[in-house]
Amino acid sequence: MMIKYLSAIGFSLLVTAALAQQESFQHHGNFKQMMHSGDTAGKVNLLTLDQSKGTWGVGALAGLKGEIVQVDGKLWVSLGTDSNGKVQAPSVNDAAILWASGKVTQWMQVQVPGDMSQAQFEKFVSEQASANKLELNQPFVFRVTGAFSHLIWHVLTGEKSGHGAAVDSGHGGHGGHGHAGGHANKQSGMKVFRNPTATGQIVAVYSGDKLEGVVSHPGERFHIHYIDNDQTVSGHVDQYNVRGGATLWLPVPRP
Repeated sequence: MMIKYLSAIGFSLLVTAALAQQESFQHHGNFKQMMHSGDTAGKVNLLTLDQSKGTWGVGALAGLKGEIVQVDGKLWVSLGTDSNGKVQAPSVNDAAILWASGKVTQWMQVQVPGDMSQAQFEKFVSEQASANKLELNQPFVFRVTGAFSHLIWHVLTGEKSGHGAAVDSGHGGHGGHGHAGGHANKQSGMKVFRNPTATGQIVAVYSGDKLEGVVSHPGERFHIHYIDNDQTVSGHVDQYNVRGGATLWLPVPRP
């Protein structure tokens, strides 16, 4: 009887530990369902989201008409109607079709030891998260500050693609935009931007096993947005390389 009781306590503690990491993690909408159904209606009004200090998040506007990023509680939207990807405060009617955010009260900082490609850096994030006791099957937010030697991002416009629906253009697919040149390149359903000498900040969500295909593109575990140092332009990141000396910010796991 005592063994069963102790086993129950141990199981309870394990469940509590697993859930503690994502206690403040919130998400709305479902990437995979959106892709299958074509439904791009808003799932949550932006002004109802937690906007307290320490909250970081990424998402897409209803109708796939723009992008959303949250920087330390402050919400910014990038509308597909803006040719430069500029950010602005959300309006009272703005809603998200996809949203994921987490509140972080304490960060740990890890210096990026050298230049890294996207694949190398995402492996580095996973390794550092695991080494610092973050559960890789659970979602968490993280960020990167510094320089990026290759950066391509987009802002959705809500326009219909050649296949019939705006959702066909995809949101979150990596690659496919390497030919974008100059400041911006207009593609069906999105405006694509490229900067080989970008500085600023990446705000990102790691989906873990549980939310892959829900808060990230199916088959991917990273949902990443960029915002410059002056917080004037932002969008969803498709490709990036991180320069050595940048700082990876990981949340300190809850006890």
